[in-house]
Amino acid sequence: MRSTAPTLPKRQRGVIMVIALITLAVLLIGAAAAMKSMNVTLASVGYFGFKREMTNQSERAIRLASTALSPGGALALTSARWTSNAAQNYSATMLPSDASGIPLALLDTTTGGGLSGLGSSANEIKLASDNVTVHYLIDRLCLNTGAFDPANCQMLGRANNFGAKPGNPKPQPQPTYRITVRVTGPHNAYSFYQSTFTTLN
Repeated sequence: MRSTAPTLPKRQRGVIMVIALITLAVLLIGAAAAMKSMNVTLASVGYFGFKREMTNQSERAIRLASTALSPGGALALTSARWTSNAAQNYSATMLPSDASGIPLALLDTTTGGGLSGLGSSANEIKLASDNVTVHYLIDRLCLNTGAFDPANCQMLGRANNFGAKPGNPKPQPQPTYRITVRVTGPHNAYSFYQSTFTTLN
């Protein structure tokens, strides 16, 4: 009786190569996703850093405007705020604005530091090294020029430090002033910042 030698199973050539290719493809997809996520993160960090820098630069304009309205400033006297003063970027009446409250003169980026005649180019802040330009306007939120009249002005009441007892002095209403700042950065990107306040007289 013949005995036959056992035959070895045929090798399945190429299976390991296919598995290796699939594994490599999965790894490449994962690496691409990780790189994309990292790029998005870096872009976000750069964006927030850029916005923070623009916010910091806006403080320059707010400081200039506040100085003009502070004691010793060009607009310190109450009577000085009854009429508009383009040399100080000041309007004694509320400026025409968009739905967000941004004066239209600041939305027009083609007028330069003059801001459609409402401001002075001398008040334009240019930071050549950072390619940043800052413009600002101050407007009194009143309908008419002249002395403050509660009937045609938005008001902010002062805090009453004397309590609500009868006979105690009541804080007098004061007009509201608005500072609006436009910061233009690299690639013509711009941001707006606003601050409202009242004065002590």
